[in-house]
Amino acid sequence: MRRMPREAMKTPTTPQGKKFRRKIHYINPRFQGGAALVVSAMVVAGGVLFGALVYRDVGKALWEASMRGHFMVETPYAIVRDALLWHMAGLSVTVSCLAVIVFLLLVKAVRIGVGHAIAAFRASEEGDLSTPTEARGLTEFRRFGDLVDLTRASALSRVAALREETASLAACGLPAEEFRPRWDELKRKIREVAP
Repeated sequence: MRRMPREAMKTPTTPQGKKFRRKIHYINPRFQGGAALVVSAMVVAGGVLFGALVYRDVGKALWEASMRGHFMVETPYAIVRDALLWHMAGLSVTVSCLAVIVFLLLVKAVRIGVGHAIAAFRASEEGDLSTPTEARGLTEFRRFGDLVDLTRASALSRVAALREETASLAACGLPAEEFRPRWDELKRKIREVAP
């Protein structure tokens, strides 16, 4: 084992005039924000329910203990032990079940959104640019589906414009000297759409 000098063990200081700020990087703030709100609502609802039930049952246990005040009780915990144990077990089971349910609902929403996006990409691969994505599920997947639809609509309009230009070029009957530059320009435009 090697000994390290004290200077190397000191934490580095920030340069003068610059304040150190921790940066938090989100994968996606909207997705994380919605999931955090669902989990927070679940925790608050569970806490309120747990608090109300414990308050009620501990109050009953303390009332009964005060009525039997002449009997010896080993510890104050012995008075409320049964009520607390059942409520703690119920809280643990309920929170675990709700967490699994929320997780499964999020997974289902992600699978639905991804499934619709994949279906849109497969349809585009087969040449169908007009069918809407209709991505459901989380908000981000709906936005992504809208962006895919806009891109597909743009590609479809460019393809339609190229078809019209091809049809007009084929029907115009130009001499070879004038036809050649227009044909080269049309090929360049086609390569922009489908390289």
